[in-house]
Amino acid sequence: TLLYTIKFEMMAKRKQSSHPSTVPYVRGFTPPTLANKKSALGSRDSTNHYNFTGHQSIPRCTSVDDWLAQYKEEGQTVAQFLQENPWFSKRKRKYVKQEFVGSGESIKEKYPNGKLYLLPIGELDMDVEVLCSFASTYLGIEMTPLPALETGVRGKKVWVERRAGDRRNLSARVADNGRLQLNVVSALQEVRYQLDNLPDSLCVVALTKYELYETKSDLFVAGMASGNQRVGVFSVLRYDPNLVFSSETWHEVSTVSSPLSPHETRRLVVERCLKLLVHETMHLLGLDHCIYFACVMNGSGHLAEDFSQPMALCPVCLKKMFLLTKFDMDQRYEVLKDRYKDLGMMKEEKWVGERIKMLQGRSDKKMKALKKD
Repeated sequence: TLLYTIKFEMMAKRKQSSHPSTVPYVRGFTPPTLANKKSALGSRDSTNHYNFTGHQSIPRCTSVDDWLAQYKEEGQTVAQFLQENPWFSKRKRKYVKQEFVGSGESIKEKYPNGKLYLLPIGELDMDVEVLCSFASTYLGIEMTPLPALETGVRGKKVWVERRAGDRRNLSARVADNGRLQLNVVSALQEVRYQLDNLPDSLCVVALTKYELYETKSDLFVAGMASGNQRVGVFSVLRYDPNLVFSSETWHEVSTVSSPLSPHETRRLVVERCLKLLVHETMHLLGLDHCIYFACVMNGSGHLAEDFSQPMALCPVCLKKMFLLTKFDMDQRYEVLKDRYKDLGMMKEEKWVGERIKMLQGRSDKKMKALKKD
């Protein structure tokens, strides 16, 4: 994806089926068969890391606003990922300033000093070190937090301070609900400026609590990224579980009658931000939306669908990330299990623990078989 925007336009209230399971996929989309999944994965290794056990098929659409009820996704096989991804090229990517080793097989071998960066635009009210530490483990590439850009309001502009005394205005507006919104194109240009001043940067992802918009007709946009420019910016405002957004007008906001405790609110916001961060970073690293399994790389058409999707990579997307970074998969699972435990993400901790046991069990069976031979 070279340039994409996640938009939520004004939607008229539509009559939903009384049987959610009957909501069809968009015309032309057919769920992949087992043969399609095997073909997308290609050859397997002998360690069973790409075993399909424990991975669910993509769910049926339960809303006309679900991603696959609106968009016909073709899917991206591992072979296509390898063929199309510029990070695998034997030529250095344009505008990348760091050392390049054309003979390297992985992104870390080709760009040995390369880092991913997380840039907060304004304060995020969460520990960005935690976000980066998790993303580094999950992606297999170091992600480093940048100091938050100080922001302020001047009329209908939002200024950011690049360094002491150096302020730049970003386009903004006041929405119908009275909330200040930041222009996403203007914000993306600032992120690109930051990337250009980081000689070891592979990509820069910015997160902000400002709501975003692109054009005058937008109620809001969730974010925007440019794969060619290696930057993205995304709003986390609507990840607050204590906020309720109107299903008809989207810009109307209220607070739930029984809000979660501050601790549980922070935990849930961090969990949602982690999923956003790894999903969007993997887009910048060349992964398209996944159609083969329930996967963190599935597309989402609305917040409820986003929140319901798993944190795990499916076998197809796991193989893409392994080929890109050459991370140690067993070690990755072990560290992720500890991270999930520390973050209170019990469902994910359990899933990874079961995955580890499954892989160890198959490994033990293989060793016994080899001894018999």
